[in-house]
Amino acid sequence: MGYRFPIDLRICLLAGCFYYLTGREIHNSNQIRIFVDFMLTHSASSRFAVPVIFLLSLSGCGDKFSVAPLDPKVVTDAAMQQYDTNGDGKLDMEELAASPGLLAALKECDTDIDKAISQKELGARLENMYGRGISLISVDCIVRMKGKPLRGVKILFVPEKVLGDGTTMAAEGTTNEAGKAIIAIPAEKLTEGLRKYRKVQAGIYRVEITHPSGKIPARYNTNTQLGFEVHPDSHGGSHAVFDLKAK
Repeated sequence: MGYRFPIDLRICLLAGCFYYLTGREIHNSNQIRIFVDFMLTHSASSRFAVPVIFLLSLSGCGDKFSVAPLDPKVVTDAAMQQYDTNGDGKLDMEELAASPGLLAALKECDTDIDKAISQKELGARLENMYGRGISLISVDCIVRMKGKPLRGVKILFVPEKVLGDGTTMAAEGTTNEAGKAIIAIPAEKLTEGLRKYRKVQAGIYRVEITHPSGKIPARYNTNTQLGFEVHPDSHGGSHAVFDLKAK
């Protein structure tokens, strides 16, 4: 778990951050709880990102959520090395097919609209994604087949390997009668204080969709072609719709 600061120092740090951001003092433990909840909810905001990450790591509120640091340059280099098979410094449509998550991010990364992701474009996108620190983001999905919602479908968001081991946790959800699911990191991987948020880390994911009946084709699970980018500023927001075909 690593070193944990004494409880009285942790409270002082949280109180100091509260005063810095609001100009007000904390007078009781309930105010501390409300403040921590507020910071977690607004952690995607650049104003709150640094104090949230720093204070939660010191206070112990996020010790089970701690992950290995992610370096955008390392991820970019790894992606180009693994997928740029023709060595032209770009990932074209054919090369991106090997990484459903990166393919799903093409629209947002491709700033020069040449239907490819250059090393510079990918690096800039990742810097923007992770520059503010670790963010927990709300994600919901709708799964349909032949235009009809699928109930009881399990959706798994698997971090692309180029993100590196231990940097990003997988997330999952199961659809209701409307074919909708909230995607979230499994509760057992989070501290009790974080479990209620039901969110996902920013990142690039391949998506696997399965059903107990086994009626979902392999191209949506074991050989998935589905991907999704979870980004605080994504133009598509944090809403995914997957329209599946039976054959």
